[in-house]
Amino acid sequence: MRRRPLALVAGITAGALATGAGLYSTVALMTPVPAVTGEAIARASVATPVETVALPGYGASAVGPLEERGAVYAGTDLDTPRPIASITKVVTALVVLDAKPLAAGEKGPTITLDAAAGALDEEYIARNGSVAPAREGLQLTQRQLIDLMLVWSANNYADTLAIWAFGSVDAYVEAARAWIDRAGLDGLQVADATGFSPQSAATPRALLDLARLAVANPVIADSAGLQRIDVPGVGAFENRNTALGLDGVTGLKTGTTEEAGACLLFSGRAEVDGGTVEVVGVVLDAEVHARAAADSRALLTSVVDDYRTVSLGTAGEVVARWRAPWGDEAELRIAEDARELVWGGASSQSFVPIPSLPPGGAAPSGPLMIVQLGDEQVDVPLEWSGRIAGPDPWWRLMRPLREWGILAE
Repeated sequence: MRRRPLALVAGITAGALATGAGLYSTVALMTPVPAVTGEAIARASVATPVETVALPGYGASAVGPLEERGAVYAGTDLDTPRPIASITKVVTALVVLDAKPLAAGEKGPTITLDAAAGALDEEYIARNGSVAPAREGLQLTQRQLIDLMLVWSANNYADTLAIWAFGSVDAYVEAARAWIDRAGLDGLQVADATGFSPQSAATPRALLDLARLAVANPVIADSAGLQRIDVPGVGAFENRNTALGLDGVTGLKTGTTEEAGACLLFSGRAEVDGGTVEVVGVVLDAEVHARAAADSRALLTSVVDDYRTVSLGTAGEVVARWRAPWGDEAELRIAEDARELVWGGASSQSFVPIPSLPPGGAAPSGPLMIVQLGDEQVDVPLEWSGRIAGPDPWWRLMRPLREWGILAE
């Protein structure tokens, strides 16, 4: 009779233990597992040398990338308007083509010179300006007039083109000023079609944007890049831009007057590490054109030398890692080799996404590493490797004991 209480106690104790174990197991198995945090892998910064640009020591100048409006790599006296001489004819070409468009390769309508047009050459000869022969009744196409104006810088044909398109030089100037406003070319003003007037002036900064518009126009880019033209009834002429074709110079326009000095608005192209770089630049107020041409070439060469292709990461490189306490691992890796062409001195800083990964959940799609390289942001695609799956039941059952310090990690 005395053993019955002991048996009862034992039974109660066993039941309690079983109930406790069941409750423990239920809680342990049902307790949510927190998301796993990641850790970025330290990445070395990339640095490129500081640029060295050969700016002329006179007048004013500027140089910048072709594709980025408003961008200036280097320059002097960037925002002071100066007479630009026959660089003005680039504006004339753009304004006329805005009113009378031509496609690449088109000749355009035929223009018959009247008596006034035929006499313009004598007028500009008297003013010591560049001309090409003209006579009443001569028939030329719109494209031929553009070539004579841009390649040989013929003042008489610049006026002829403007008068044909707008009725008079005064009407052209009014249209040109409206076009300049629409184009947002602050710092550029025109008073004539030729640039003979010193009031046709611009800042170096504005001239870079003018060059960008000119290069973007296929008719102007083609005409300004011609080494020679042969116009029936007028003659054969070499391009006055003696830098053309040298050291990567592809265009654009010379200009020389007493007030402006010798000027050259230029475009250039070069191959760097298998890629193509294009720039625009201007040199104003040289003593003679030969000096402006030589200094433009030196300026272009010095800018091209400051381009560098840098590696921002290699395919498969691990940039972040997640490790779950139960052993699962996930990584973010660079999806493909990332290289970037950069100009001048720049250093990099990488920003890697580190989202928390819920066990068993899907990792965020389309991850990107952002690399700040100088003033530029570069997106580098990443890809996931591995996965944070949920822990197995045994790890969940042992988790409270580890957290209470009963079971060693």
